[in-house]
Amino acid sequence: MSMGEIVGAAYLLTAISALSCGWLSDRWIAAGSTPTRVRKAFMVAGAGASGVLLGACVIASSAVAIVLLLLAGAAFGLVTSNLWAITQTLAGSQAAGRWTGVQNVFGSLAGILAPAITGFVVDRTGEFFWAFVILAGVAIVGAVSWVFIVGPVEPVEWISRETGVG
Repeated sequence: MSMGEIVGAAYLLTAISALSCGWLSDRWIAAGSTPTRVRKAFMVAGAGASGVLLGACVIASSAVAIVLLLLAGAAFGLVTSNLWAITQTLAGSQAAGRWTGVQNVFGSLAGILAPAITGFVVDRTGEFFWAFVILAGVAIVGAVSWVFIVGPVEPVEWISRETGVG
């Protein structure tokens, strides 16, 4: 019962954070900053903070780990609010549906693989330590990817200028 309450609180914090950060990021862009700077800043901060907080769970007491998990949920709200905005910006009106579909496929695959990998790791080790380390590592790699791999957040040109074909 208490685990359900903790998970519910984490989802609530994620929702509040996503709503607040979506509004804040839009305001920041309206004030003159570029979508690339704003969206990537939120992605890096959210994924990085989630990774650090989840990684800290492995060395924390149970009570502190619960607080860290709740804070990680709030940090994840920075990511979720801007991820969909980035999708819509990159894809533009010509490909928003396809791009969102592909994004959902990979998100669903992660939703399938993460519990399977977690179960495998816990079965092999008898504890959640390495499962949290792996999750924290994936989040940190995601944050670093937004800095060094993802280019500008601007619409992709779907029609070739030379051929006029998309």
